[in-house]
Amino acid sequence: MSKGWRILGRDLRTRVGEVDLLALDGETLVVVEVKTRSGEAFGRPEEAVDGRRLARLRRAAQALALARGLSERPLRIDVVAVRAMRDGRLECEHFPGVGE
Repeated sequence: MSKGWRILGRDLRTRVGEVDLLALDGETLVVVEVKTRSGEAFGRPEEAVDGRRLARLRRAAQALALARGLSERPLRIDVVAVRAMRDGRLECEHFPGVGE
C-alpha cells in the first residue's frame, strides 16, 4: 500500500491485541487490519472486522500510541480486504475509517 504514509510498524503485539500495520497518514495515526479470504463461504474479508474486533484494535492502537508518544494524534482504523482468486490473482480493497 503506497499512499505516502510513514510506516511505523508491522505485526505489532500488545497485551490487548495485535496490529497488522501502524502508520502515520499526515498527522493521523492509522491502524490497518488486513483480512484475507480465498472464498466467500465465511463472508467477505471486511465483514470479519466486527464491533468486537474494532474495540480490540482500538485498545491495541491506544497502547501503541501511548508507548510511542503519539497518543495526542487522531486515530483511524482502516481495513484492507484481500481476496485470493482462483486464478492466483489477489484483489485488494481499502476501507478507510471503519467503525467511525
